Amino acid sequence: MQVAVLPEIIEDLSQTFDPQWLNSALVLALFSTVVVVGVFAYLNRFAKKLYLNLWIVAWVLYALWLGACIRLESAPGMPWLVMAQRACIGASALCMFWGSFEMVNLARAIRELKYGIALIVVWSYVAAYVVRDHLWITLPMFVLLAMASVFIGFLYLRYRGRYRGANLLACGFILWGIHLLEFPSQPYLPPLLVVCGYYMTAALALFIALGMIVLVLEEAQERHRELVDEFNQGIVNRRQLEQDVMVSEQKYRALFRAAGDAIFLVNLETLDIVEANEEANQLVLGARSGSELPKSFLNILPDLHWCAPSVMENHRRIGGIIRSSREFSIQRANATLAPCEGSVAMVEYSHQPVLLVTVREISERKEFEQQLRHSEKLSALGQLVAGVAHELNNPLAVIMGYAQILTSQEQPAARVRGDLQKILHECERAAKIVRNLLTFARPLDPQLTPVDINCLITSLAENHEAEMESAAIVFHIALQPGLPRTMADPHQIEQVLTNLIANAVQALSEHNGHRLLEVRTECLGADVRITVADTGPGIPSDVVPKIFDPFFTTKGPGKGTGLGLSICHSIIQEHHGRIVVESELGKGTRFYIEIPIVKCPTTSPITPMAPRPREPRAEASRYRVLLVDDEPGIVEVLQTLLEESGYTVGSAQNGLQALEIIKTTSCDLIISDLCMPNMGGEALYGRVRQLSPALARRMIFITGDTVSGTSLSFLESTGNHWFGKPFNLDEIEKTVRQLLEQPATSAV
Repeated sequence: MQVAVLPEIIEDLSQTFDPQWLNSALVLALFSTVVVVGVFAYLNRFAKKLYLNLWIVAWVLYALWLGACIRLESAPGMPWLVMAQRACIGASALCMFWGSFEMVNLARAIRELKYGIALIVVWSYVAAYVVRDHLWITLPMFVLLAMASVFIGFLYLRYRGRYRGANLLACGFILWGIHLLEFPSQPYLPPLLVVCGYYMTAALALFIALGMIVLVLEEAQERHRELVDEFNQGIVNRRQLEQDVMVSEQKYRALFRAAGDAIFLVNLETLDIVEANEEANQLVLGARSGSELPKSFLNILPDLHWCAPSVMENHRRIGGIIRSSREFSIQRANATLAPCEGSVAMVEYSHQPVLLVTVREISERKEFEQQLRHSEKLSALGQLVAGVAHELNNPLAVIMGYAQILTSQEQPAARVRGDLQKILHECERAAKIVRNLLTFARPLDPQLTPVDINCLITSLAENHEAEMESAAIVFHIALQPGLPRTMADPHQIEQVLTNLIANAVQALSEHNGHRLLEVRTECLGADVRITVADTGPGIPSDVVPKIFDPFFTTKGPGKGTGLGLSICHSIIQEHHGRIVVESELGKGTRFYIEIPIVKCPTTSPITPMAPRPREPRAEASRYRVLLVDDEPGIVEVLQTLLEESGYTVGSAQNGLQALEIIKTTSCDLIISDLCMPNMGGEALYGRVRQLSPALARRMIFITGDTVSGTSLSFLESTGNHWFGKPFNLDEIEKTVRQLLEQPATSAV
């Protein structure tokens, strides 16, 4: 019953309906559509989106449809207007679809849109002029537009959780699409419902415009936040970059200051020094604190004489002087030149190109190279001396041996005996010089014995008296009484003093003034000081630091080797002492030798004993001694010594002959040289040890190469007695007697 009442109410309202209301509703709907077009157009000025352009066209076409509806209300039945009206709806739907495709990145070609619009126009023409049926004309177009609107609404539903404006647009487009399905049935509806439909159109259009405004504002707000975040991140990145640049600058500065090479930054236009590190200041200024580095690079690079007008020319000239393969000089503040090597590179400094000049002083390297060359000379000298030492010591051993034999005889007169003693002394000096040369090439510890320095100097002075008198030199000795003895190598100390005295004598011989040579001793705390002073011409100040360098000499060719003072320096260092020199031109020279006082072992005083004649002993005749040496002179001296002592002596020239004798003849003791042809003493010892260990323990070795590392290692490993050439015959005879008299099982 209530359902039947509703149509009656609508019918009553329709009878009271004013036709002007429909026009007002159409105008309001048109106005709302224009508002949508205006809002979309205004917002798209900032959004710059293609799908909004297509939607603007769609809404414009919809507005044209509304305008056609107003016209048809006043002049119904115009076919062309009906065709245009329906074509606008269809074209609007296609633009809505194409805009939606663009929105979801599924854009279709614009020409397809044009083809679709052309098809819509043809269909509208056929429907308006041929079919002339309202439903056929209207329904397809509005269904198509409704589908486009609902499709857009569902697209915006995807963003409903992100934007509130998307929710408004989704609701607006979906409701508007559903509402569009009402228009095909307008001719069958009461006028009141048609008017309400147009009012609904106006409301939904404004709702869509509002949703678009809200969405764009939210997108703008989101973009604003992104821009603010990017801006803040940019600030953070900039600060981080500034911090990195600052750290990099600090690292550069630290590396620049701490670089081991001198670094100059040189302006290529003016050749001014823009900046330099501490090594550069140290290289140029040295120890001059408070001084400033020269402004121009020309002042420190002597090879660079002038500044070229061209930057490239300056670069080329500096690069030609300073390169890794070429030595050049840097002028110091004290006008001296420092040899250097370096490199150049073009860099940017304070937005201008400068030349980075890296300089390395090579003075120490050149000194090291010079020392290396000296070392090579010393090595060559060592090889030379080692090669001739054996041959030189052999004749010295023969001379000393016969001198000792003659001295031990009773027949020589006292004067002859004294001359023989001098021969022995000088031979021993010559042998010691050879050993010292070998020691200089291959240093060994000195052979320390208790030494009385005063007695050593007194004995040395007697040997030089005649030399002093011939050169008109006043020789003065001032020895401190009671000077304590010390442990030292007397031969090495004598060699040092002899060298210093010989140099002083030579200097005084060429001096025209007063000629005085003084040797003084004194106890200086825990050291013994020996002073050798002369009143000669003195030594130049630039030569004083070099006098102890190997091979350095101021003497002419053939007058000096440059090894004397160097050997003296090495000997004193081996004694843990020091040797210094003080000299001034025209005022003479003073050498100070300081040797530490080392407590000597408590022994009975050593008193020189007169050589006693050797008498043969009866028990010695039962011993047979085998001499093995390739030097006939050495064999003859030792044979004479041992036969005078009563021993039976045999001889062999090398180890092979000695083995043949040992196999056929009984031997009690062997004296063997180390270096011999065919078979040396070391190989002979190994074979004898296999044949008779007891006889191997009674082997005595003699050698002329007493500093050879290989020889010393072998001699120390055997534990046997050994003597260096030239040797003392009394010591050899004593050692032979001790070995033969002790039991063979306990022999050492």
